[in-house]
Amino acid sequence: MKRVVVRVSDNYNLDQAASAILKLYGYLSFVESFRTFSIITFDCPERYENVILNQLRALNVVKRATWDGDKFSCNPVYESELTHSTSGSVTLNSVGETTTTANTRNLTGSGTGTIYVKVQNIGGADFFVFSQTQGGSYSRFANQTGFLQGATYTFDQSDSSNATHQLVFSETPDGTHTTGGSAYTTGVTTTGTPGQAGAQVEISMSASTPSVLYFYCSMHSGMGRYQVTPNRYGTINLHDYWHLDRLTKQDRQYLNRQFSYTQDGDGADIYVIDTGVRGASRPTGNNAALHSELYNPDYVADLNGTTEQQNYRVFQLANYAGAHGTNNEDDNGHGTYCAILSAGRLAGVARKAKVYALKAFNSSLSASYTDILGAYQAVIDHNDSGNANYKGNNRPAIINASFGPTIPTQNYPYIELNDAGDDTGTDEEILDDIEGTISSQKNLIIVRSAGNGFKNSSDNFAGPIQGKCIAGTRTAGYPDNTNGGINNVDTNQNKVSVGATEYNDRWADFSNYGAGVTTTAPGARILVPQYDWLANTPQTSATNYTTIGGTSFSAPLVTGIAAAWCGANGYTLTTNNLPGTFKTYMRTPDATGDIRKGGSTYYPTNSIEDRKLIDNPYETNNGSDFLIVKFNPADASHFLGNVGKKVQLRTTGSTAGSGSSTPTTYNITVTAPSSAYYTLNGTDRNGSVSGNNASITVNVGDTINLNLSNVSSIHPTYFRDSSNGPNVSTPAATGQGGTGNSVVSWTPNQVGSYIYQCSAHLGMMGTITVNSASGGAGSVVVGGINVSSLSQSGWLNIAAESAVNNTITVQNSSNANASTTGGGSNNYLALIKSEAITHESIDGVVSTSTSLRSQTDTQEAGGSGQYSNVAYYPVDSGVDFDYSGTGSTLTNKRGAFFSYIDTNVTWTTSTGALNGSPYADGESVSVQLGLSGQTFANEPTFETYTISGDAIGASGLTFNTATGELSGTVTSDYLDTTFNFTVTENVTGNARAYSFTTTGTGVLITVTGNPVSTSIEAGANVNATFGPVAATSSDGSTILYQWEFSSNGGVGWSNVVNGGFYSGATSATLEVDDEYSLNAYQYRCKMETSTSIAPGTTTAATLTVFRVITIDTQPTNAQPMAPAAAAFTTAASTKDGAAITYQWQKSENGDGVTYADISGANSTTYTTGTTSYDNDYGDYYRCKVNAIGAAEVITNAGQNLVQRSINITSQPANVTGAVGGTVSFGVAANTSDNDAGDITYQWEVSITSGASWSSVSEGTGGTTATYTTPTLTTAYDSYQYRCLLSANGATTIPSNAATLQVETVTVVVSNQPSNASVNEGATATFTTLGGVTMAPVGGNAASSSFEVDQFDTPSSGGGNAEGQSQHEPSVTYQWEKTDDGNVYVAVTVGVDTVNSQATGVFYFDGVEKPASFPIKRGATYTFDQSDSSNANYNGQWHPLMFSTTEDGDLVPGGAHYDPSTTVYKLDGVVKTMAEYTAQFTSGTVRTVTFTVPDNAPNTLWYWCHFHTGQGNTLALTDQNWTTIGGATSASYTTAATTYASDNRDLYRCKLDATGASASAYTNAVELRVLRTFSITSQPSNPTSQEGGTASFSISTSSSSGTPTYQWERSDDNGSNYNPVAGATSATYTTPTLVHANDDEDRYRCVVSLVGSAALNGSNDITSDHGLLTVLRVISISQQPVDIGVIEGQTATFSITASITSDVIAYQWQISTDGAANWSNINGATSSSYTTPVTTFPVIPSEQFRCVLSNAEATTVTSNSVTLTVNESEFVSGPATVTPFIDPDTTKTLSRRPVITTSAFVQEYAGSTHASSFWRIRRVSDNVTVYDTAGTYASGDTGNLTSFTVPSAVLDFDTTYQVQVKFRDNNDLESSYTSPVAFTTPFVDQPEIQTIVPAFNPTINVDPIAVKGGYQHTSSDWQFALTTAFSPPVHQSLGNPTNLTSYSLPVNVTLNANTTYYVRIRFNVNPT
Repeated sequence: MKRVVVRVSDNYNLDQAASAILKLYGYLSFVESFRTFSIITFDCPERYENVILNQLRALNVVKRATWDGDKFSCNPVYESELTHSTSGSVTLNSVGETTTTANTRNLTGSGTGTIYVKVQNIGGADFFVFSQTQGGSYSRFANQTGFLQGATYTFDQSDSSNATHQLVFSETPDGTHTTGGSAYTTGVTTTGTPGQAGAQVEISMSASTPSVLYFYCSMHSGMGRYQVTPNRYGTINLHDYWHLDRLTKQDRQYLNRQFSYTQDGDGADIYVIDTGVRGASRPTGNNAALHSELYNPDYVADLNGTTEQQNYRVFQLANYAGAHGTNNEDDNGHGTYCAILSAGRLAGVARKAKVYALKAFNSSLSASYTDILGAYQAVIDHNDSGNANYKGNNRPAIINASFGPTIPTQNYPYIELNDAGDDTGTDEEILDDIEGTISSQKNLIIVRSAGNGFKNSSDNFAGPIQGKCIAGTRTAGYPDNTNGGINNVDTNQNKVSVGATEYNDRWADFSNYGAGVTTTAPGARILVPQYDWLANTPQTSATNYTTIGGTSFSAPLVTGIAAAWCGANGYTLTTNNLPGTFKTYMRTPDATGDIRKGGSTYYPTNSIEDRKLIDNPYETNNGSDFLIVKFNPADASHFLGNVGKKVQLRTTGSTAGSGSSTPTTYNITVTAPSSAYYTLNGTDRNGSVSGNNASITVNVGDTINLNLSNVSSIHPTYFRDSSNGPNVSTPAATGQGGTGNSVVSWTPNQVGSYIYQCSAHLGMMGTITVNSASGGAGSVVVGGINVSSLSQSGWLNIAAESAVNNTITVQNSSNANASTTGGGSNNYLALIKSEAITHESIDGVVSTSTSLRSQTDTQEAGGSGQYSNVAYYPVDSGVDFDYSGTGSTLTNKRGAFFSYIDTNVTWTTSTGALNGSPYADGESVSVQLGLSGQTFANEPTFETYTISGDAIGASGLTFNTATGELSGTVTSDYLDTTFNFTVTENVTGNARAYSFTTTGTGVLITVTGNPVSTSIEAGANVNATFGPVAATSSDGSTILYQWEFSSNGGVGWSNVVNGGFYSGATSATLEVDDEYSLNAYQYRCKMETSTSIAPGTTTAATLTVFRVITIDTQPTNAQPMAPAAAAFTTAASTKDGAAITYQWQKSENGDGVTYADISGANSTTYTTGTTSYDNDYGDYYRCKVNAIGAAEVITNAGQNLVQRSINITSQPANVTGAVGGTVSFGVAANTSDNDAGDITYQWEVSITSGASWSSVSEGTGGTTATYTTPTLTTAYDSYQYRCLLSANGATTIPSNAATLQVETVTVVVSNQPSNASVNEGATATFTTLGGVTMAPVGGNAASSSFEVDQFDTPSSGGGNAEGQSQHEPSVTYQWEKTDDGNVYVAVTVGVDTVNSQATGVFYFDGVEKPASFPIKRGATYTFDQSDSSNANYNGQWHPLMFSTTEDGDLVPGGAHYDPSTTVYKLDGVVKTMAEYTAQFTSGTVRTVTFTVPDNAPNTLWYWCHFHTGQGNTLALTDQNWTTIGGATSASYTTAATTYASDNRDLYRCKLDATGASASAYTNAVELRVLRTFSITSQPSNPTSQEGGTASFSISTSSSSGTPTYQWERSDDNGSNYNPVAGATSATYTTPTLVHANDDEDRYRCVVSLVGSAALNGSNDITSDHGLLTVLRVISISQQPVDIGVIEGQTATFSITASITSDVIAYQWQISTDGAANWSNINGATSSSYTTPVTTFPVIPSEQFRCVLSNAEATTVTSNSVTLTVNESEFVSGPATVTPFIDPDTTKTLSRRPVITTSAFVQEYAGSTHASSFWRIRRVSDNVTVYDTAGTYASGDTGNLTSFTVPSAVLDFDTTYQVQVKFRDNNDLESSYTSPVAFTTPFVDQPEIQTIVPAFNPTINVDPIAVKGGYQHTSSDWQFALTTAFSPPVHQSLGNPTNLTSYSLPVNVTLNANTTYYVRIRFNVNPT
């Protein structure tokens, strides 16, 4: 049963929709609805799975439908980790819980540690490998952890493999081998030579040691890698929550191992949609499963305390029980880590935020559509005040979404496009649509992970990928390129997507990037506590922590920032546009240290940097494939010196694109069979080019080669702009006018419509359409090189550079066709240095050479594999890439910044009076009142200040609000003044009070009114006025005035005296005459009083005396008749009669804007030279007039106008055209001054035989010398056309009229296609031929009889005949296909389950009496009645018939429907209907073949010829013909065929011609596809044992389908074979073998395949035979045993055995040399053997065995046994040895089983049990794993008859044998007992800890010990009154949460003073 997800149409509510669907499809089961997203879900039974989606999609109520599926995952980066131990003490630092600043290195130490280093060659490269012990296992690791600040660690390099490989540390991957990398040496001591004794590197971990260091080899690059392709580098990691340190610093140089916070997220809710969160079910009690990180920091005194546990900050939603299990507990860790990083009290950001756990993902990190929908819907409901599940408060909500889709990968490189509209409920787009709805409509903040790169075909990380390719992430970013981009719908949603960075601020190598990644945060090598902590888990053990990585863990850090941000700003759930405001905050970078911003521009640091190029930066050279790229000179140091390195181009509009267009050369063969058309054969952008005058379609930058094939010299071939128009010039084509076998070639660089044409026969032409190259709006083509396509072709190598020209050179795939420069603006170039390990250059798509594919919903739903290739280059760069950017670089740096840090404010100046106060008037003051340090890390930050209190403006000083500086020149009153004010720093809100005093000046004159400079005209009789000026005195005394003048620019001053040119010299206003000689004089006024200490002087004012020129005579237009000259005249003057100068100017080309001086034209009149219309018409002439002291004046312009006439040299001619085609009319003319290029044209049409004319309004070229009509219809017949010719300066004239005749077009099929039959995998070809017939409009009035004659051609020449009129259109072809071809229907007769009809009813393909059985008109149906039920059901016949009424002629008025297309056959012989019914049982193969006529009615009936009620209706519809893309020529060849898709398909061709009134269709033909198959592996000759079985196998290969098998057996050496019943698979296993019956039998297999090449669709192949050999089997049921006897006795050895048949021969053997050699014992040939009388001692001991044989069986030898002869005094061994076995598991309880023996038996007086020897061997390899003799030479005296196996001896799930012997007090020893086997379990029995008596006790057990490769998945808990545990008082079976601790629920009532028993069992499963 599968779950179907239905998106309901917008006009239906969910209840209506569910009811409507269930009414139609009652077999569906409604599951749940998601109202916010208009989605409902149903469970569908398996039998309907193939049809339900199509049925649902056809309903109006359904908008979309798809299967639910695990399409989403949390995908952290799993990396190998080695945790080192440290000697000495460990200190826990948790001071951050009581202060606002925490130490991120919460564990510090004081001891030492040693790590052993070797160098190992892996895959041909050397790598460092490490071990914790010198003789241990060495390996590569991503993270080496456990390093503690305060400790010292030694890396031992004494192993010889280290020779020449000095280990070094760096903060950069691969250290000095990476651009910008350097060695880290602080605290590092290197001793000795690597590879020699004593060689080591010691590093002391201090407070300044970086938290993450890379290791590398100083001499050889890459040795620090732990993975290649892509390269990934290992590190050593200090124990440090460095991510918190990094988040609180904008610039990493200020890292100080501290995390400061003023906001802790209190009041915000975080919803973690993930794998659950530890403690979500809120367990309680001692050592409860609660994580210490998620307690409330205010309640951590006792983590087992009730108050503390009640304040645990993790909760479940009442309306969400989790998608996997009954609660939201975490069984993976991913969700808990997200919760810890977002809200952990020591490792997290928002330390008091509330966390809600939503377990949408299972323990394998997978989730389905509905899992995601359910979680999001639950969050929405929880925050909806109108919902029953509302949380009841206004706390803001942040969703942490650390998950994403599982595609694209190399195995499935598809990008599910975010189609327009509502996509919820379809595929990966669910993330885009859901999150868009939530962020825009629900006001919930979403923070999501950007994703962890691209997976290769082995499902391993292959590198990062652009965020725009990832659903969910992409819609957080800006839109993609609008032309062909893959992400232009629902973009820039109000959510935040987070990428990951490393400790060193570089991109984490796995992090996605570019558009869609809003910001970044630390996400690699992140230290966190293990997720499964309990309340009592020790926090001081480094082994209880782990290192994690992935954008999954970058996102929670930003989630925590969001919670703090909400609290800092008082935002709530109802704050307007909360998600958008937060996104803006995160997108806002710091302004040089503004800590109020959410972004830092200091990281990530290693993005590819796109730098803007100069305008038109591309240069080409004709014939060269090199492209020169010019960059800004300021970027020279960035680009130069990198020849051989890689770059990428980004051209205007080419930042993205679908299906990048690489310039392509198209070779087209051209012949000229007549003078009416060319015939073309080749390809173009649309596929095949074929036919007469065929059209060609290419892109800009493509090359068209017309390869002329014996084209006659009378047909010169040209590329032209239009018919009979000019040759192409964009650029010019080569080989123009070619004939014979030459080539005419053209590479167009502009879009447009062009033609190829014969210059002699204009009807021989075809259109050429040139489109822009895909990949961007307006492709950039320079000199024929498509730069846009080049930019999308991948990384480019720098081939050359020029420091002089600031250029680099790259290579194109084809040569330029012109030397030119271009490209426009907004072009960018990025340099890629592989040694710099630039992030984007290791993109997973690039490194795996995978072509990404995009699919729309329609393409995906079609299931046909359709897609569009994604133009992946140029790749995005940096963070939040914006395709519309136009800045100097497109690369953004943006890392997350936690702005709520504590501040340590230090003011530069102490409070109170300022130093230096009081200040004197005029004194310069500069005092810094701002901060000298601000943040807790002393990081310089942005500062902004405000000042309040007394206004300080009167003092003359100003306060700089940006720097905090008080400065300026003091302006003091004549009295002392004090100013009191306060300075506030706005970022932190800190303030400080200051004051200063200004010293009084005495009585001063203050100028309040200054004179103003003025201008007057000389000679205009208007005086200049200065003033009135004004001043005040500080004591109010009267002002006295004295004006002064300066004639030398203010160098010297003299008093002004009244008279001459002046008046008012001692008043407030001065007047000056308009004398030109006073020009540039300056004037000022000196003012004083009787009490002032000094006069006050105004500023100086300047007098400007100017002249004005007046034009008295303006030039006028001249109208000479060429070549006469033109004359222009002017005159001018000034008011004071100054001298005037003249300079004439000319403006050519009639623009009247740009003028040039005419040399020597300096008088009042200028006369031109000889004129012409081309050179002089429209030229303007004007004069520049000047005088000293006057502004230049320019006269009006006079224009030179020249006249001319027009002469027509070629008149339009009458033309004949065809309906659907076009024709052209032409005219030629010249002007009287021989300038035809100035003539303009207007074509006119007359439909009144020339009586009236109107301008053409359709067609093309209506205003050119050649006019082409629109597509012709019969209405155009007899139209007349003429042209009006005009030219500037000439009179318009009309041409003669020309008449158009139009003919009609009819399409005919000349040759019909034929049926085809091919083997599967081959192609099939169908061919037809068509033509056209032409006729005059209206036909001919009459026709004569044909006259017949003959003629002979000459002996030579010819070949120039014109086969048809030039206006005859060519035929076009379009092949079509239908699956509605020949159909086979299996007909049977069976029971009537409806009406219980005795005669039964018809079954079609197993379906009972189907109604409306679908058939298609034109299709052929074979109804096969060969099944015996048709001829004998209840003893009756049932021939199948057809009728238009029910039961045909069995009912009055009914009749047969028996068209001629119905064929009846018995055993392949055609019969009439009557013969078929009469002879029905005479054949075994009975068929009715019915080809449905085109005129058949919509409903027919099928029925039985003899019985009523057996049939039902047939529903007739027309065949569905579909167009075959690209099949547009007379022949069509299929793709490689498949039996399933192509067999019996029908094909036909639709023929058209331009102007034809109807299409013509060929006959439909059938394609038969035949399967092929063969036997690839023959049966073998097996040898098996009697009583066993034998197997025979073959393998086959088939083109498709599943072969069937029938094994046959021969027991007469192959003479006869009989089928083996039921042996119908590729492998046959015999029954139990009997030697007498089965030995030497033969087996072979007959293989068949439906649809193969043989008759009736079946073909048998018989395999070779396999020969079976059966051996008898001898089995020993009881082996002989060791025997000890007293001397003088005999010993009897016996064996019990059996044989499957016949008898056994026995032979006993003896060995006297320790079993090295054996010899037969004469006469010892029975199943037992008795020795002769024994003697003591027997040295060496004798050993015995028995050999069992049979002539046709494998000989078997028994175990060897030892005969021990004792003296009369001896010790016997234990009679029994018993390991304790659990009857439930049949294994031991644990790996330390208890083994007991029977008691010691005294064999002689005085013998006592002194010791025992215990020996255990592993059965698989007989290795002794434990032997008492190895520890106690005289035996174990403490474990005489009971022994517990020590720890670390036995492995899990392994079988062992134990033996025991006794030793007595006289040192006599027994023999070892026979071995006794036992098997250890998969998992050790749980060990229950001490139980504290209680009514609801908590039961704890020791941690599990389990076999490797298995994991603890659940535990069984049972409580009972008896140890039988039946019945139990309470039990919890298969509990996946309470694995090692369980509290008896409070609802379980126990009796007082009663003993209860508890037992626990661990359940494990493979990981």
